[in-house]
Amino acid sequence: MPPLYRAPRGTADVLPAEQPLRRWVEGEAERVASLYGYGRIDTPVFEDAGLFVRSIGEQTDIVEKETYTFEDRSGDLLTLRPEGTAAVCRAYLEHGMFNLTQPVRLYYIAPIFRYERPQAGRLRQHWQFGVEAIGEGDAALDAEVIDLALRLYEALGLKGLRLTVNSIGCRRCRPGYVAALKAYYAERERSLCPDCRRRTERNPLRLLDCKSPSCQPLAQEAPRSLDHLCQECREHFDALRRYLRRASKCSRHSWHR
Repeated sequence: MPPLYRAPRGTADVLPAEQPLRRWVEGEAERVASLYGYGRIDTPVFEDAGLFVRSIGEQTDIVEKETYTFEDRSGDLLTLRPEGTAAVCRAYLEHGMFNLTQPVRLYYIAPIFRYERPQAGRLRQHWQFGVEAIGEGDAALDAEVIDLALRLYEALGLKGLRLTVNSIGCRRCRPGYVAALKAYYAERERSLCPDCRRRTERNPLRLLDCKSPSCQPLAQEAPRSLDHLCQECREHFDALRRYLRRASKCSRHSWHR
């Protein structure tokens, strides 16, 4: 006899037989994060909806299509957490962590909720491990986070890793790159999937992430963000590459620009 109820579409139960492996992965993530001086932070599962509009943007796919947003009994508009960074930054400001020695290093292991088409490896509720280093903009900190991720993958037994790094610039140079993307895709709009036609004006950077077979070849030939960096961002990116080269000499990993 079939069960009366099933888990909602896009969710999954973690059964007892799967718990040991799950706990081991979580334990390795916590161990590696602690080695790098990161402390755990747990934020609420839901936040004020405005937090994600302000931090992610009003016209991103996450805000427009993928959030679970609802009104509570007091009339407040709340959103189930669709990513981890915004909530951590809110906690950093709310609790005055900017008064601590900077940077503040934090990590989280938390459920994430996104209303998207369920498929292999992409569930509407999934768990995410993330780290945030807030309060300093040195390229060495970027390299630290990347090295932490590589160390975790190594601890989990992953082999043949290849790191690819990029930069989308800052608020000064990014608009020039976005304009170049718009111009490039405007000439190829007929070849885009329906979602990407909408993104052309609202969120051009997401065009590069599309997995549609018709869009992927276009992304490969699109303008490169590295060709539009301002001097400050170029120097930051070059410094990051130098740090990664030094780190690679002490590990088995390779990296690629």
